[in-house]
Amino acid sequence: MSTRDIKYNVAPWRGYLSSDWQDIIHAPEQWLADNPGELVVSYPSREVRRITTPKGVLYVKIIRGLTDRGLTGRDPGSFLKWYCRPSRAIATWRISWQILAAGFRCARPVMAVRQRSQWAYPTDIFISEDVQAQEISTLLPQYQGPAAQAELAAILGRGLAAFHSAGFVHGDCILRNLCLDADNQLVFLDNDRSKKRGWRHPFCSSRRNLAQIGYSARRLDLPEAFVQKLFSEYSIAAQWAASRATAVSASLLTAINRRLQQRESGIRKKSR
Repeated sequence: MSTRDIKYNVAPWRGYLSSDWQDIIHAPEQWLADNPGELVVSYPSREVRRITTPKGVLYVKIIRGLTDRGLTGRDPGSFLKWYCRPSRAIATWRISWQILAAGFRCARPVMAVRQRSQWAYPTDIFISEDVQAQEISTLLPQYQGPAAQAELAAILGRGLAAFHSAGFVHGDCILRNLCLDADNQLVFLDNDRSKKRGWRHPFCSSRRNLAQIGYSARRLDLPEAFVQKLFSEYSIAAQWAASRATAVSASLLTAINRRLQQRESGIRKKSR
């Protein structure tokens, strides 16, 4: 973490606050009441707000549970995980600083705090600076045609390989959670579940990210050739043997196509 960041302990909230922002944010609940901003995402278990301040745009994520079903008691396992596990906001704060320290780009943390109610039920708040870059999912109209799409696929494959090589795994590696900066470098958003890759079965975590990004691309109507190019560039950057690259790519593409077919089948059943 940055040496300019300070521990925050103002009852009932505990966590961290960037010293660059302590003149703007005092008590988080009161600050949010005074600055509601624009509601970007709204679910019972979490919400995201975009708030403009004199020092720039901030994104505020309020987390009340792992899932909506867990919050309402319909998923006891999810409820217990959220109740017992350490703060997700503080975990995101820590991994974000590790990502930044390693030379990658992500949203710079501003505040990460947790409070527990009188029944000890936790609520988290994570605040970060705007990365000032567009999500790749919104940039796709700029990448029309095979050549442009191949260029984007190469950027994604090489960038993700570098991220994995540094020991990181993204928690939800989809195009909506990735941006491109002015230098065509990846910016990693939504690092709630991102983490350092464990020493046990490290390839499984990396493979999961490849499956996520490949499925995400196909859901956004990018062709299979785009995903193949992405996997190819990843395998080259990761220095895989040709036999391994071929086998992994084929396996992932099969799994992605199967999932797409299952989704289409589910949609047809619901429309009957």
